[in-house]
Amino acid sequence: MIAWACALSANFCAALALAWANATAAERQHIGLYFDQDFLLPAVNEDRDYTMGIAMEMVVETDAKGGQGLSLFDNQLKRLGEALGAHDPDQRIRRSYMIGAVNFTPEDLAVSEPQFDDRPYSSVLFLANKRVYADQARAVGIEAQLGLLGTSVAREVQTAVHQAWRDSTGDDEPVDPQGWDNQISAGGEPTARLRFAYARRIDKLSLANRFDIAWTGDVSLGYQTNVSLGLSARAGLLGSPFWTIPYDPINRGNFLPSYSGQELYVWGALRSRLIGYDALLQGQFRDSAVTFNSSDLNRLVHDAGIGITGSLYGAKLTLSANLKTAELNRGKADRTHWWGGTYLTLAF
Repeated sequence: MIAWACALSANFCAALALAWANATAAERQHIGLYFDQDFLLPAVNEDRDYTMGIAMEMVVETDAKGGQGLSLFDNQLKRLGEALGAHDPDQRIRRSYMIGAVNFTPEDLAVSEPQFDDRPYSSVLFLANKRVYADQARAVGIEAQLGLLGTSVAREVQTAVHQAWRDSTGDDEPVDPQGWDNQISAGGEPTARLRFAYARRIDKLSLANRFDIAWTGDVSLGYQTNVSLGLSARAGLLGSPFWTIPYDPINRGNFLPSYSGQELYVWGALRSRLIGYDALLQGQFRDSAVTFNSSDLNRLVHDAGIGITGSLYGAKLTLSANLKTAELNRGKADRTHWWGGTYLTLAF
């Protein structure tokens, strides 16, 4: 599995180099650095559930005929877009390539034995390709993700973060996590996900450059299979398109960043998601120490976020607070979880 992880990282670096080398003056490029952590909201930090996410995203914006596609699934996504009627030769196309990781834990990190009354340890190390077709009123996104469940990367990163926190504060907590050997697909297992997303601005309720509101929806197929409907809104000094709202970019939130000069706005988003299958709770093909049955899942899960976003001189920074209602209806895992997000985008 170490070889798989190295291969994912090498593929990402090669894609960045290819995109940079083939960029033209007519193309716009962005690099996004995304960080989710529950300790970013100290008042409600419980160090559990979705405890950390980290990702880097390379974005290239060009016209429909120009640019070298980012590798992995880009050509397949192009054909899917054409089949869905989203590809318009007069539109600009946004393409991205992301490498990231997400980690989930139970509440008690000091226990090394399996905890059957709390959510399992789980992690995904992934690469994702995305294409976004957008105009002033709507946006369509298609994303393919290839990943690894159950690697040791999550344990090493979380342990390092906890040690650094203790060193800086002098406290005895947070403790080093002891239960990662019990995570979903421990030892490593390939996985994948395909996602289709859509957003449409509600023109009658929007005010140019000051306020916009949109309804959103998506369908995910793969290690997480679900469907969602939601709303998003922004207010302030707006310069970027409505579909660039920086909500939950690591997981399945915003479409893609877009830099449009100076802006400052507050935003909010909410979604209701109907859950079909979640390998991070139910397991995949490989045996796992702790899994939950289909009947243990809450089929309807709600998540929301609020934040403030500002951009100046080619840099855009977002600070956010996010929550998700209970994903399980059994044991300690029947609870709402909060986390904070810090997202930086640099335009070139």
